[in-house]
Amino acid sequence: MGVKHNITKILKFGGIYFLPMAVLLVLGFFFVSNSIEYLKELIAFFFFIAALFSIVLLFSNNKIRKILTILFLLILLVLLVIKLSFYSHYGTKVSASALFVIFETNGLEASEFLTNYINLTVVGIMCVCIIVLGLAIYFLNKPNYINFESNLRLKLFSLLILFLSLGIIHFKFSSENIIISSVKSFSDYKITKSNLKKNLAQPLSNNIKVKATSKEEKTYVVVIGESTSKWHMQLYGYGRETNPKLSAIKDELVIFDSIITPNVHTLRALEKILTLSDFHFPNRENNASLVQMANAAGFETFWISNQKPVGIYESIPTIISSAAKHKTYANTKESGYAVYDEILLPYLKEALDSKAKQKLIFIHLIGTHAIYNKRYPETFDFFKDETNTDFKHSKSKRTINEYDNAIRYNDFVLREIIEQVRIKNENSYVVYFSDHGDEVYDTFDFVGHNEYHGTRPMYEIPFIAWFSNKYKANNLELFNFKKITKRPYVLEDFIHSFSEISNITFDRFDAKKSIFNQGFNKKLRLVKKGEDYDKR
Repeated sequence: MGVKHNITKILKFGGIYFLPMAVLLVLGFFFVSNSIEYLKELIAFFFFIAALFSIVLLFSNNKIRKILTILFLLILLVLLVIKLSFYSHYGTKVSASALFVIFETNGLEASEFLTNYINLTVVGIMCVCIIVLGLAIYFLNKPNYINFESNLRLKLFSLLILFLSLGIIHFKFSSENIIISSVKSFSDYKITKSNLKKNLAQPLSNNIKVKATSKEEKTYVVVIGESTSKWHMQLYGYGRETNPKLSAIKDELVIFDSIITPNVHTLRALEKILTLSDFHFPNRENNASLVQMANAAGFETFWISNQKPVGIYESIPTIISSAAKHKTYANTKESGYAVYDEILLPYLKEALDSKAKQKLIFIHLIGTHAIYNKRYPETFDFFKDETNTDFKHSKSKRTINEYDNAIRYNDFVLREIIEQVRIKNENSYVVYFSDHGDEVYDTFDFVGHNEYHGTRPMYEIPFIAWFSNKYKANNLELFNFKKITKRPYVLEDFIHSFSEISNITFDRFDAKKSIFNQGFNKKLRLVKKGEDYDKR
């Protein structure tokens, strides 16, 4: 009877650990739409609970048991909040791509994310978990609730359960365990950043051979946008006047209308767009960037940014930008939220006024990054009416209006950049693209971007070029730009297009990958894990 009584007390104590399991069982049924994923989450969570419970059984001291139990329950419930809220927003488990984005995020972006994504559903999940934690503490404080005998046999059995559970999690369910997947992803992230820093942080790269450009004066400007989808741009047929400034000079612009980003997160996208990396060779060890290419070709290079320069370590754009000869980061952590992109215009003027004969200026905008109403001054609070969306509720109306206002302000900034370059009356161009777009209640009831959903508004980005009269006169060998705007293109090949219009020759140039070249050849536009974008 003593042994049976002891086992009963142990099982009763163990029941506390399965309170979080009950939460996943019930709430997961509603949030995890895929039944296979739901089952895998339950099994993985069960073995993780078993592992934590077996650790507690190794201790005889009731005070230690109680402290560890509260700590483990807190861990389980926090993981549940993360897991269920992620399923609620994205319909999938926390992925390696999502974790990379988290590692790359600075404090301000994190606060913006929380402000934008903590909704009533997430608050409800938190409340349920808090109630479960309070219930568990209530039971733990009852007299003799955790008072059971711990002998050698129980400890050996606990060790067996511990190693068995950890083994099953490691070999079968590691992607369902946020702790294990986070550790692995962070390790991969550090290796990726190390490789990128080794290859891309130096002014010059030994991985490419560049032929010096001609000696005439020239000024080229590459503008990198943020979170801007062509779906909300007047230039691409959107029903609102979100591009009045650029529309006024539309005949001067080359507007490419079939361009996609290789990824819908800044981290993954820019490491391909600005370097030799692509779908088949991501994070290639023998890498080189646009900035290094421009340096090697004899340009004076400038990087002017309104993005935060660091995440946990340097961000990938920061690593790439560190190769530039002149670097300006206008948006420091002291700047707060409202650092509008027009702050970059005086720095652009300084770069344009530089005595260097050959200048390549990279401008990295904050663009239309969420939170959208923080991206434009009050004078651009233009759209306030009802919006054209199938998902009509107060949040969609407010958010779409704010996004469209941010697009309209972005239009103003881009026109100002073009006009500053125009005034210099030099051999020059301005090329603009966005790293990715955002879904803003365009195809489903959602705002933001993630690789799992990967909707068209997330992938389809603006790609616009302006060329000065002197540039056109000096580059007659390039055929009529207007005839190439329909070419389907993935921006992971931008380094080839960049080298062509910048008149830079390098040994790994591929004419088939330059959208400006007569030898251009449409290729499979692969996204996610190998999906043909044009057949989705």
